[in-house]
Amino acid sequence: MSELDVLLSKTERSFGLRQIQAGHARMLVIGRDLHQPIGEVWNALTDPARIADYFAQPSGELRRGGDYEVAGFSKGTIMRCDPPRMLTVTWVPPHGNPGELEIHLTDIDGSTRVELLYASVRRKFAVIDPEAFEWAAGPGWEFFLDRLDAHIHGRETTPNLVSWNQMEAEERDLYHARNAEWERLWEEFERQHAPLPGPE
Repeated sequence: MSELDVLLSKTERSFGLRQIQAGHARMLVIGRDLHQPIGEVWNALTDPARIADYFAQPSGELRRGGDYEVAGFSKGTIMRCDPPRMLTVTWVPPHGNPGELEIHLTDIDGSTRVELLYASVRRKFAVIDPEAFEWAAGPGWEFFLDRLDAHIHGRETTPNLVSWNQMEAEERDLYHARNAEWERLWEEFERQHAPLPGPE
């Protein structure tokens, strides 16, 4: 098995449907195990200073019911915050099509199982759009988890990226390989489900 195959195998990927505030949505589900205690992972996901280290600086009322913004990525409302198990936020990226992000943490013998759910009313949100430079949600959220994992283990990360087009070499190859996995799952999912209303 190649190093790329090993990296791809660390993540479980699937699609589903979900009703969010913005309407009927498609949802991707990413599962990954992080070998740190649940409290450490929760703190890294919710402490603004730590989020800025591996992702981007959040601002706003960072509490349940408060509005937040992550410049260049998203704005929205913190809908649910149940330490150290669940965080749910509305997620409105620059293109304006609303979504919802939910992260579940589960303690498993001192390590942490992360399940990231991202739902969007936008039809083609999960995979690369060749006509746009926006993050594709599937490989994009996996990249976010890579950086979270590196941060909680004290590993150095590349400078924060605004666009996936800024990636280089192995990092970019991994992004495209993950996108290919999401495209395959997307095609299977779409064959099994009737089209939903919403923007492309």
